[in-house]
Amino acid sequence: MDVKFINPFLRGTIEVIKKMAFLEPLPGKVYLKETNVACGDVSGIIGITGDAIGSLAISFNEACICQIINSMLGESYKEANQDVFDGVGEITNMISGVARTYMEKEGMVVYAAIPSVIYGKDHMINHILNSPSIVIPFVIDGGSFFVDVCIKRTEEEIKKPGDYRVVNQKTPVDRRQPESRDMEPAPDLDRKAVLKNKLQEIIAVRDDMVKQLSEKPFMDISKRQLLKKRVPFLDVKIKRLRLDIATIDMLGNISKEDMENPKIVEHYQHYENDKRKC
Repeated sequence: MDVKFINPFLRGTIEVIKKMAFLEPLPGKVYLKETNVACGDVSGIIGITGDAIGSLAISFNEACICQIINSMLGESYKEANQDVFDGVGEITNMISGVARTYMEKEGMVVYAAIPSVIYGKDHMINHILNSPSIVIPFVIDGGSFFVDVCIKRTEEEIKKPGDYRVVNQKTPVDRRQPESRDMEPAPDLDRKAVLKNKLQEIIAVRDDMVKQLSEKPFMDISKRQLLKKRVPFLDVKIKRLRLDIATIDMLGNISKEDMENPKIVEHYQHYENDKRKC
């Protein structure tokens, strides 16, 4: 673990929480963590590669993450649910993005994978690097969270921009109802219907916020700031839902034969030289 990589993640965390949740995170004393047990109840994890390789985990106590998401979205969650988990993933991604921006200002080129989320008491965080991680504890009013970083400069011969090697990708959160957990997973058609309903709900909420911002010029300033922060957050969710729906449509149009025996379309570079002559 390279200690000089701590500051980008420290600054990234403070910036994201202050700007997105209007909360003032107070950092505590940095310490070395030698176990894989998470410090909180729910964690977002993201892999990093490029000129630096490793992973970032952000672990929240349940009360803390509910307060952060409530402040971001204007909700009143008292316990973790799917919206909270989605928020953890977004926060992890944003902190990683800000931290990587600071690293790039130092002349480094770094990439990040898609964040994953894990929930549960005493869940495990397995960093990409087999070494102790450095933890930065934070406190906000009503809870605490921990930035858990394990990263080092990449050796030149093993740089692979596409090799994210993210662990813990499967979230141990069962999205089905308790009575149906022994059933087979729902087909893509059912999943598409669920996603489309969710998309319509979020679009309606987003449009209502935009309408309030345009039609109520004398709205309380704190509420206006909150709505202005929520709209881009919902825009990201809308974009992802549309991509998920498009993916289901695309996969539905692929025949079983094409899946089992894919045909590689010839590119012009595959033609013989005399066929490429003008």
